[in-house]
Amino acid sequence: MPTRSPLIIGAGPAGLTAALELVKRGVAPRIYEASGNVGGLARTPCRDGWRVDPGGHRFFTRSKAVLDLWTSLLPADQWVAVARRSAMLVDGQHVRYPLAGRDLLTQLGFRSGLHGLGSLSWARFRRSMRDVATPESFRDWGVSEFGEHWYELFFAGYVRKTWLAEPADLTSDWANQRIRPIRWRKVAEFAAGDVFRYPRLGPGQLWEAAAASLAVNGVVTSLNSPVVAVRFSGGNWTVELQNGETASGDAVFSSMPLRVLVNALEPRPPQHILEAADALQHRALVTVGVALEKRHELPYNWVYTPGEDVRVGRIQNYTRWSAGLSPAHWHGTHLGLEYFTNSDGDLWAAGDESMARIVEDDLRALGLGDSAVQKMMFVRSKFAYPVYDPARESSVALLRDHLRTHYPSLRPMGRNGMHHYDNQDHAMLSAMGSVARYFGEDVDPWQVNTDLRYQESGLLRK
Repeated sequence: MPTRSPLIIGAGPAGLTAALELVKRGVAPRIYEASGNVGGLARTPCRDGWRVDPGGHRFFTRSKAVLDLWTSLLPADQWVAVARRSAMLVDGQHVRYPLAGRDLLTQLGFRSGLHGLGSLSWARFRRSMRDVATPESFRDWGVSEFGEHWYELFFAGYVRKTWLAEPADLTSDWANQRIRPIRWRKVAEFAAGDVFRYPRLGPGQLWEAAAASLAVNGVVTSLNSPVVAVRFSGGNWTVELQNGETASGDAVFSSMPLRVLVNALEPRPPQHILEAADALQHRALVTVGVALEKRHELPYNWVYTPGEDVRVGRIQNYTRWSAGLSPAHWHGTHLGLEYFTNSDGDLWAAGDESMARIVEDDLRALGLGDSAVQKMMFVRSKFAYPVYDPARESSVALLRDHLRTHYPSLRPMGRNGMHHYDNQDHAMLSAMGSVARYFGEDVDPWQVNTDLRYQESGLLRK
């Protein structure tokens, strides 16, 4: 039996899951993480008892294998059950999300409700007259699903703010998974059952436990170890780190951004492959944890802010996620303000002082400026979300097929590794599939999360 010596690039949910699966099968991988934290976007930076969840990570899955792994890493008393409540801030009103028909018809005024209903009826009529389904932009999909009026009111501005592009220039591939339809009946019953697990100290608690479990088995994650070159020769792999060190192995499991991976390959891939990789775009994220001394009773986990009067795109209320994200005996308000940007955008380039001024302006516009700020934490994530522009699908397919053909022992996985808008359970499943394929099983990790109607809802119990 050949000696197995796999290398793993990235210590987020996919990388750590792959490592755990390999250890379970008796193989000790080596893991290289570019940053100083494990967990990727699902890390939880902590300072003086304040914790920041950069993405608001709901722990829901339909996979028993994923659930079993989660519960094996953290004991039951380190999990909390979180009832999901979200709203969209429109015209000064917190409108429940998922959108409820009763709210749409009454909360923003009779005229707006009547206009929206008429617009929706017309959109549904037009949809029923289509003979053939055609690829839709996000704008086409949004107008068809919600009608012109409600689409413009709730989604057009939000998409421009968060994806930094015109909705007509984005595909709708991700929309059915991420945006829920209008609820016309049984809203109360749906809300009561929309509950998720969450680690008491944030998502990073789980992935720190995963790294600790690996260390017990002799697999220590190399932090602050960016990979700058990935070389293939004679059936073996060598990765080179930024500090010049190298490591060799028989396979590479990679959750680094697919674009970055392809550009790091040696020998260099053909020009058309490099061009396909360079076409892949990411959205960066700056999350600002804000502790306000005054207590604001905000009954939502998330508030989406599509309006142009503030730059923040989404607000997390950390108190509703878990009291463990704040220091003990804290009685004020702990929020996470999420700013979506490009890695060359002004928000990304802004230093902490400049970001603090932007946050303070937004707090005043949101009516929260009357409370002293006790703490601010800035967390920057360069490769937070893969962008679904028209180039994505064809570029990813071309890269996938090229890597399969020419580098069968190179295994992209996870959200960035596959340039697919995955939740962490999907990233984990792609890692599990990649390890299974490494051992000769007939599994295709690229088929994870291809259900266009997948929606997170409800608490899976063992």
